[in-house]
Amino acid sequence: MTPATAGPPGPSAPTAPDADRPRGRRRKISGATIVIWAVIAGLVILFGVFAVAIALQAATFNAMRWLLSLAIEAPLAAGIVVLIWYSRISSRATAAGETAANALAQSEAKYRDLIAAAPDGIFVLDPHARVLDVNGAGETLLGRERGGIVGHSFMEFVPPDRLPSAGDYLEDRLRGLRATELYEAIFSTAEGKRVHVQLRSQVVRPADGDPVLVYIVRDVTAQREAQRQLLESERWASMGRLASFVAHEINTPLTNISLLTASIARRVSDAEVQERLKKIAAQGRIAASITAELLKFARPGAINPVETNLTDLVRGAVEQADAFRKPGVEVRTELGNAPVLCTVDPLRIHEVLVNLVKNAFEATANGRVRIRLEDRGPSVVISVSDTGTGIPPEVQQRLFEAFYTTKKKGEGTGLGLAISRNFVASHGGDITVRSEVGKGSTFTVFLPKQPAAVSAPA
Repeated sequence: MTPATAGPPGPSAPTAPDADRPRGRRRKISGATIVIWAVIAGLVILFGVFAVAIALQAATFNAMRWLLSLAIEAPLAAGIVVLIWYSRISSRATAAGETAANALAQSEAKYRDLIAAAPDGIFVLDPHARVLDVNGAGETLLGRERGGIVGHSFMEFVPPDRLPSAGDYLEDRLRGLRATELYEAIFSTAEGKRVHVQLRSQVVRPADGDPVLVYIVRDVTAQREAQRQLLESERWASMGRLASFVAHEINTPLTNISLLTASIARRVSDAEVQERLKKIAAQGRIAASITAELLKFARPGAINPVETNLTDLVRGAVEQADAFRKPGVEVRTELGNAPVLCTVDPLRIHEVLVNLVKNAFEATANGRVRIRLEDRGPSVVISVSDTGTGIPPEVQQRLFEAFYTTKKKGEGTGLGLAISRNFVASHGGDITVRSEVGKGSTFTVFLPKQPAAVSAPA
């Protein structure tokens, strides 16, 4: 006989109620079943007693006694049969109930495991925004343990400036006024970090209770940051092209103005005219420096890295920027005793440091400016700190934007920090700022000792 080949597994056959029960374990007997079987036992005993009595007196029975005995024994037998039948039906119903309860428990456990393993945060809220349940992804999203979420108002995890819109959204969803489309929101973690999320919600209305709102929340902070960087890169490229065009177009008339001014100055001896020509020449130099900054921003060019002692480079930048230091400002340099060698373009990094120290001097009327150099093995860190007025958070977000400046008109082009960031980025490094209003600011430059082969920013 040819052995049957194994085919693909089909749907599993239903299992008997006791299939999943470990061997040797008996089903739990209910109190009603025990009572029924006690009554059956009593009836059987009574039936037996009557049967024995009838058997002992059978020789003396006449027709009437036989009918009377039958009238007594028949109901007892019928009662015993009916009770046995009812006990079997009850036992089957109990077994079916246990099977259904077990299936329900398994189903609930399965779906609870699915919710617990879901990659998105799931929050269950009552009509008053109190959190009734949360999964593991929700705990991770908010940076809190379950006990710090469940039982708390969901509004505790929303930044104060977003509370009105979050409250309106909750009320509208409970009233059925909004669809289930994606809703952009911002949450606050336990550390105070703002997290950008996309949120979907569904109102569940049980027949025997108050409605609950289920939030499904996805962290999109990384995607938002990537989009921001892409848009910023595109904007910088557009601004660079515009700046290059403007600089080239302005340079030609500026050159003509400078030449004509110099020519007139050689031919005129009048003191008043000479003074005005000097002012024209000075303004021309200012305009020329602005166009030079525009070209530098638009086309930063390739870097020329060489091994450089950053200790000397930082010291030279501080000395050059010292002209902008006010009388009541103290300078403190923490450069260490040993040389710190790093492969950089000394001209570019020198310009970055002069710009940062100059800004610190200009922001500090009285107090201290500290310049610190740290050797961190494969990288170096240069920080410039001041005790000036500080920078508001909304300004910090735009500090490195081209043409953005908080200085008075004519005192700056708004390109200094933008160009500095370009120069540092071309070395594979970064610039960060940390500031508090009324206490001062710290700009930190991170540079690798061996810059990667990165292209100049557009």
